[in-house]
Amino acid sequence: MDDLLRRWVDGWRRCRGLEPAIEYDDAFAVVLRLPGRDRELFARADDPAVVDRLVAQASEDVWLTVTTQHGDEIARRLSAAGLQPFDEQKVLMSIDLADHPQPEPPASYEVATETDGLLEYVRLLHRGEVAARGMVAIVDNDAVMHDIHTDPAHRRRGLGSVVMGALSRRAVDRGARTGLLMATTEGVHLYTKLGWLPEATIVTATGSGGAGPVGGDLGAVLAGR
Repeated sequence: MDDLLRRWVDGWRRCRGLEPAIEYDDAFAVVLRLPGRDRELFARADDPAVVDRLVAQASEDVWLTVTTQHGDEIARRLSAAGLQPFDEQKVLMSIDLADHPQPEPPASYEVATETDGLLEYVRLLHRGEVAARGMVAIVDNDAVMHDIHTDPAHRRRGLGSVVMGALSRRAVDRGARTGLLMATTEGVHLYTKLGWLPEATIVTATGSGGAGPVGGDLGAVLAGR
C-alpha cells in the first residue's frame, strides 16, 4: 500500500500545484499553506505504533491522513488520542485504464480538452458554459484523476462518466496504464459503475495532537523551517 499511496500523492500534489512530498520513515509530508490546512501528513502504514507517533504531529492546521483496510478502527484510535476524524471516510481506488468505458456526451454537450505539461483537462460545455469538468496528472504509467465535478443544474445526465472516459482516453494516449483517485462517498458509486476498484479507506483527522513538542526533521518541516 505504501507504493500505491506514494504514487497517488505524487499525482495529487501535481494537480494542486504543490511541491513534492517530503518522505520520512512514517509519513509523506505535503505543504499546502491553506487556512486550517497548512500541511498534511500521509501515514505510510496503519500500524498502531506508526499512527500513534504521527498523532503527536497533528494540530489544528496539520492534518493526518491514514490509508487503511480498517477505517472505523483507525478513526476510533485517532479520536481516542484526542484528534477529530472527519465524518466522511474516502476511498482510494484504481483501474486498468484499458478497461475504462468511453461514453459519448449527450446531444448539445461538447468536449473541450487542454494540455499543460503533465496535466490534462477535460470540460463538457453546454451552450458555451462549463457543465462538468475534471483533470488528470500523468506520472510515468499512472493517471491520477482529480477535481471531477458536475454543475448541479446538469447532474443525472451521465456527464461525470463522460468526463472520466475522456480523461482516461487522454491518459492512455500518453502512455498511462493505471488510473488512481481518491473518491468521496458520493463518488464511489459512480466510479464503481465505471469499473474502478476500491484499494483502501482514507481516514483524515485534525486536532490538538499530542502534548509533547514536535522533534526531529519532521518537526522542522511542520514548523516551516
